[in-house]
Amino acid sequence: MHSGLHGRGALFDTDPPGLVARLVGLCPFQHGPTPLEYAKEPPFVVFTGGPGLGKSAVLGELRAAYEGHTPLALIDCEDELFARPPAQRPGEAWSPVSQAVLTIAEQLAEPVAGSGRIAFPRLTAGLLAVAAGGWRDRDLPRIRQEAERILLLNDTGSWVAGFTGRWVGRVSTRLVDALSGTGRVDALSGTGPVTVSSGTGSALTPSSTGSVVEPIIEATLEVFSEGVTPTHRRLRKAAAWYRDCPSAGGNPKLGLILLSGHFRAGGDSRTHAERYLVRALLADLDDAYTGAVQRTHRPGRPVVLVDNVQATAGVGLIGPVLRDRADGIADRVAFFAGLRGDGHPSLRNAARRALPEVARATGWEPGGTVSSRALLVPLPPHAIPSPQAVEGGP
Repeated sequence: MHSGLHGRGALFDTDPPGLVARLVGLCPFQHGPTPLEYAKEPPFVVFTGGPGLGKSAVLGELRAAYEGHTPLALIDCEDELFARPPAQRPGEAWSPVSQAVLTIAEQLAEPVAGSGRIAFPRLTAGLLAVAAGGWRDRDLPRIRQEAERILLLNDTGSWVAGFTGRWVGRVSTRLVDALSGTGRVDALSGTGPVTVSSGTGSALTPSSTGSVVEPIIEATLEVFSEGVTPTHRRLRKAAAWYRDCPSAGGNPKLGLILLSGHFRAGGDSRTHAERYLVRALLADLDDAYTGAVQRTHRPGRPVVLVDNVQATAGVGLIGPVLRDRADGIADRVAFFAGLRGDGHPSLRNAARRALPEVARATGWEPGGTVSSRALLVPLPPHAIPSPQAVEGGP
């Protein structure tokens, strides 16, 4: 091990492999492949304990062990980034969970050894639909900035110099034009006002979905359908994915409008929309690992580290992941989280294992409840990291 973490062999050992290697499929720091303990569905591992027991230090060690060798993201859900919307961003078009999936995707997209950047076209379409719900003020510089940040999730590091920048600029211009009614709307995406049942007991009408959202989504679908490059093929596939949203009736435009409307409605409707954003993130990751060539270049699972998962962004992230896994919707991610305290109501049926018990095998099997998909691992006081490692941790 490469830090002052003491008593963490159960997690970071390589011969025989500890918990981390068995769930990621790569030995920490050494990066040689190792057999997966769970080939299909790994547990969502949550390190628990009070302040000062080194939960943040463990997650930091995990990042150091795999950064640059497999797609990886680390967020702290108590960070100010997830506390409130950015300046001038309406709260109806932002949430801690939407910020979390954007931040995670931006980190996972970074290139790693032996493979390029991962694109997130499904998430791009969903986040654009959500952001459009806050574009009524016609603050064009802010709108362009928000749109370009989201569109950059499709950057795959093309060898064509400047291709991504030029494409993002063209698309953001098209979206801004759509706000003023100057953009051309292609009949491919469907036209006309939309009045549908939201599927959650309320109706979304043209006025409730917002006059801005529909033309933005139409313009997005139009530019996604243009061109024959691999980027455009990914975007077309991503747009089609939304036709399977409940009440969309096979219409991707309607699916995105519903997503945006549910998000702005707040409450349970927003939770429903956030679940689709998380699902879009994981579906895009799955695409990056599909096929023999991709698996060869990406031998380990992607790793997502979530500190202070008890905060709003964390609860809103872990819930959709566990729920989809319980519903048979698989993903390829090794999740590790830090939780302040001994448990959380959303994890009441999670299995619990002492740190030494996970050294060689977890003995974990999911049960019939959503929260049984998680595995809680308390960090004991006698395994406190060194002062250097724990500095700044909860």
